[in-house]
Amino acid sequence: MPSGKDTLDLLNREVGRRFPVRQVMVYSEGVVFLVDHSMGGMDEDFEALRMNLREMGFIATLRESGGQYSIGVMKMPPVNTRSVRVNQIMLILTMATTVISGSFLWGSYSGDLDLLAPSNLLWGAVYFALPLLLILGTHELSHFFMARRHGLNASLPFFIPSIPPIGTFGAFISIREPLPNRKALLDVGISGPIGGFIVTLPVLFLGYHLTAVGGQLAQGEAGVMALLGVPLGMQLVSLLYPAAEGMFMHPTLFAAWLGLFVTGINLLPAGQLDGGHIARSVLGERTKWMGIATVAALLVLSFFYTGWLIFAALIYFLGVIHPPPLNDITPLDRKRRVLAGAALLLLLFCFTPLPIQAA
Repeated sequence: MPSGKDTLDLLNREVGRRFPVRQVMVYSEGVVFLVDHSMGGMDEDFEALRMNLREMGFIATLRESGGQYSIGVMKMPPVNTRSVRVNQIMLILTMATTVISGSFLWGSYSGDLDLLAPSNLLWGAVYFALPLLLILGTHELSHFFMARRHGLNASLPFFIPSIPPIGTFGAFISIREPLPNRKALLDVGISGPIGGFIVTLPVLFLGYHLTAVGGQLAQGEAGVMALLGVPLGMQLVSLLYPAAEGMFMHPTLFAAWLGLFVTGINLLPAGQLDGGHIARSVLGERTKWMGIATVAALLVLSFFYTGWLIFAALIYFLGVIHPPPLNDITPLDRKRRVLAGAALLLLLFCFTPLPIQAA
């Protein structure tokens, strides 16, 4: 943080234009202004200040403690960006691995186990790779466009290739600056699960329809996919397709299952997951207890499905406690609180405690 008098005078002038400054404290990492302000209009005044300072290369934060408001200002760190070519290469690789996975799944479904057979590759792409990538892509692009709507510097989605039978570890975007306030935190966090779920629903209905009309009885090794845990959402939709019961799961239905699984995982209220964003926007600092409870619950569930141990470790090492937005004072409006409640219902709809059940 530059300590020159000119820089300090500039910051003092910018903050003083909107907030009565009571005290200025200079630290090596930045400057803290103790200010007076009534809650009326504070959100708008701080946002205008934040945007002005952002143009000058500074980051501003707004905090409250014991009735005392403080504005912190620090130099914006350099932003590391990657060429869009990286996104393109990872997308192409993931398209290839999901098509191969789809070929594997379609071959198992149809009885033709030639992985590289043109028909298996074609129908694997149509029935599995396309719907799965559409779900994942919509999820991440929903985050991307919402972040851009709030004026944030965000990357295009990075897809992660994997081996069959899934072909991908999912996708993510990188938001290269702190979230400005609780409203943006909620909007960016919930946009992905809602977008992905909207696409997953028709894939789910189509998957059950194809399973019902496919007539492939789940017997022996072909029935291994029937061991998947069924979330509440799938249980409800399955009531409309009784003919699908006992049938070998169609690859499209498996893609829908993965879509629900990914949505459920992302909505867990911990760390940097979408659910962590949502919980932080509603609960503020109390979210840390929610994150700790989530990791503890996953550890308990890992006794029944060991995969949860991996997710618990990832959440723990990436950070159980969600960092605050720049403006951590202004509460959510009623509409966004309703959306947060909808996110909880969506979690219950998509999450399954035992994704893989013992035979």
